[in-house]
Amino acid sequence: MRYLIYNHPAFPGLLSKEELYLLVERSSLARGDLCTDTLTGRDHTVGEVISGMRPPRTSSAARMDRPAYQEFRADSLHDAGEPFTEEMEEDTDEPDEESLSYTENGELIHYFAHPAWLHYAKALFLSLLLFIAAAMLLTMDANYALLCAAIGAATFSGIVIARHSCDYIVTDDRVEVIWGLLGRNSNEVRICDIRSIDVRECGLRGLIGIGTLDVSSAANVDIEVRFQGIRRAHEVKQIIRQLQRGIGPEED
Repeated sequence: MRYLIYNHPAFPGLLSKEELYLLVERSSLARGDLCTDTLTGRDHTVGEVISGMRPPRTSSAARMDRPAYQEFRADSLHDAGEPFTEEMEEDTDEPDEESLSYTENGELIHYFAHPAWLHYAKALFLSLLLFIAAAMLLTMDANYALLCAAIGAATFSGIVIARHSCDYIVTDDRVEVIWGLLGRNSNEVRICDIRSIDVRECGLRGLIGIGTLDVSSAANVDIEVRFQGIRRAHEVKQIIRQLQRGIGPEED
């Protein structure tokens, strides 16, 4: 192998005469393309090098068993060996505009959640015990079974209401907690004003990834926004830090 093709990204290495012949037969190279004989340092056209050659041996053909060369840009979104289609042109890493969520003020929402179900582990366990007791009492006393089932249902309903009446939101501009059922209350801190972000994961809840995130605008004041009982609290902290640096989570 002694021939080097000029400015050809698909074939940056040295090639033999047999390989040049095969590439021309497959229309991957043109006979007018320039190549350099690395032994003599002289330039030749590919046609001059392979002029009068016989078809190469099987071993050389097997080595060059690759798709024909197809020119592509470095920033192309498709593989060099695949045909380009309009569907591929639309396939980018940018998030679909329809899948993004915005607040009423037009702020992009990077994080939205309620407290995790396991934040109410004790109440859920109590509800489960009441339902089990209702099932056991069903054959003994239907009235007591109905009472236990009603209390269990009321307990579970209270959990659902409490969970969905508390919203945790992180947008481009602010971190906000909204709570309340009939009257809605809120606390917020602007991203640019945040000075302290603390994460606490304790006990069994910490082992399963349930934690609390506290946000304040100064280190020496009370907590202004608290995300209590959320999953992956450290990831939420990282989202806020990225927004402070002007990097959206989808860009990271």
